[in-house]
Amino acid sequence: MLDFRSLSALEEEEAGMEIRTNRMREEQSTDTAPAPDKSHYLRRKTTQKLRKSHYASRRLRSIFKIAGGIVVFVLISGILASIFRYAYTSDRFSLQNVKISGCKYADSKALERIIQKEFPRNTLQIDLRKLRDRLAQEAWIQNVDVRRVLPSELAIDIYERIPKAILELQGQIMLADGEGILLDKNDPKYGRLDLPVFRGLLGDTPDEYRQNLEENSSRIQRGLQLLSELDSADPLYVSNISEVDLSDADNLKILMVNDTAEVFLGDKDFLRRFRALMTNMSQYQDLKAQNYDIAEIDLRFDGQIIYRPRQSEGGAASEPLAASQ
Repeated sequence: MLDFRSLSALEEEEAGMEIRTNRMREEQSTDTAPAPDKSHYLRRKTTQKLRKSHYASRRLRSIFKIAGGIVVFVLISGILASIFRYAYTSDRFSLQNVKISGCKYADSKALERIIQKEFPRNTLQIDLRKLRDRLAQEAWIQNVDVRRVLPSELAIDIYERIPKAILELQGQIMLADGEGILLDKNDPKYGRLDLPVFRGLLGDTPDEYRQNLEENSSRIQRGLQLLSELDSADPLYVSNISEVDLSDADNLKILMVNDTAEVFLGDKDFLRRFRALMTNMSQYQDLKAQNYDIAEIDLRFDGQIIYRPRQSEGGAASEPLAASQ
């Protein structure tokens, strides 16, 4: 037999279980999806409005700052323009005095005339670099320092070239410095330069000489090297020489004072070879005493001196005479 009481009890238990299950589901759904907080959204909108207001304020301040800077720049530019306009047109800055120092050989008056003729009268308008380069073109000037002494003065320091060589160009005796730069005609106002005369240079006139300046400078420096070597041993050696022929770079030739024989020194060992001649000068004097007319004395051979007599009037060449050193 069926137990009706038992069945009803089971149904009640099942119903109770369903009720509990639904309640749990409601509780779970309540925990996982809470209701949105409206105040949160209200605060976000307020913050965004504040940010936009702050950005606009910063931008406005930046515009005012830029505009103020432009106004200040324009004002300063106008003031500076007025100052420069006044300085470049005012008689206060008109050149009144040129002080030139360091001139021993160069003509300071001629230099001042160049400045007055070729450059602006306003001291501020004078290009100091161009002025320096222009004055350095003058023969005696090696270097120049130029500075303004405001409002109306220029101070110029001249560094001159020093004459170290005497040249012969087509009968004209000229002065040159150690680099072979042609300076001027030899003149007592430049003092007495007791040096041999250099011959054998390119060009018959000063202009032609300058056209061949590179080669002539090289020859001048070779001649000065010769004189320097001799002078280092005995200054009297140089004073015994009247001329130096620089036409052949491989064979420098000299003429002794009060003598006509050309002395060949070659291209090196100038001091040793010249000293050999001076040591054996008695040999040369003996040959002259024997009526030998010596045209050339060749010192280029180690251990001996070659004397070449001048050709006779009939054209017959005499045999060279060799003598040991």
